[in-house]
Amino acid sequence: MTRLEKHTRTLKKGSQKVYRYAVGANGERRSLSESTISTTCYRSTEKRRIVAALQANSSLLVVGESGSGKSTLNDFVAEELELVGFTVVTVKPSTAKQMLVAIALQLDVDAESLEGKQLTVMQLMQAIADNLRDNLAFLICDDAHRLQVQIRCWLERLHELGQPLLLLATHPPARDIFLKLPRIELEPLSDLTIRRIMQESAAELELELSAAQLAHLQQRAGGNPMLAARVIREEYLGLDNPSPDHRQWIDGTPLLIAGLMTFTILRFIGLGLNSTSLYLFGGILAVAVGIVRLILYSLPRKSGRLGQ
Repeated sequence: MTRLEKHTRTLKKGSQKVYRYAVGANGERRSLSESTISTTCYRSTEKRRIVAALQANSSLLVVGESGSGKSTLNDFVAEELELVGFTVVTVKPSTAKQMLVAIALQLDVDAESLEGKQLTVMQLMQAIADNLRDNLAFLICDDAHRLQVQIRCWLERLHELGQPLLLLATHPPARDIFLKLPRIELEPLSDLTIRRIMQESAAELELELSAAQLAHLQQRAGGNPMLAARVIREEYLGLDNPSPDHRQWIDGTPLLIAGLMTFTILRFIGLGLNSTSLYLFGGILAVAVGIVRLILYSLPRKSGRLGQ
């Protein structure tokens, strides 16, 4: 029986990467890449737009559901900018002090005073701001919806000073820095792209799937690349989870409107034929559909997005 193992390693920059292995019955290990999504950029259009905007000294907010590929897009954007010689600072939310120290290290800003004492949060903010004022660097923050208010206010000041920022968030609050940045919404990937991701994931696991099996599994992924890779692993492990948890659902509003129009037309037909029963029947049904629509829209809605 094959089982999966993972090991975490610390890279030179201080970040951590998870390596996964498939372990056979005889103990033989076969390396699995961390994610098939990271090897190919499936959002090349968004990547080009973001890179062009940052090079034009503009800032952007990228919004998408969990698993939509924001972190992968972040990596590709950073790589593209670094290839042409720009300094790129990438951070993830943590405590204010940890984030600022990480930014200072990437900018070669001294995080200690001349006396050897650690700079305070306010001192780090000022030192980094001074460095960014004199040197061109792009600041990229993934999972920006988790940023503390203090850091968001600091980023807002940097933005006002002309510092190009790229923030990627799942459900950003409608305030401060998130309201000021132009926004790009990540749409679900096409069926063809999702199918390609699933085929690559299956090939990594040496899992053979027919076209019919892929079509069935694809329904559980929607247009979400992370879900596409996940359902393949669930199939590989023999897990039966038929319920989808993406956010692509059918909107019933057009059906309600069509029904309302049909019953209204029926009412007019009854009026033209001088049929009182048909006229009343159409009117009652039209009112009933309208009431159902009002009730449905007044009910509290539970988000269908991942992570909520």
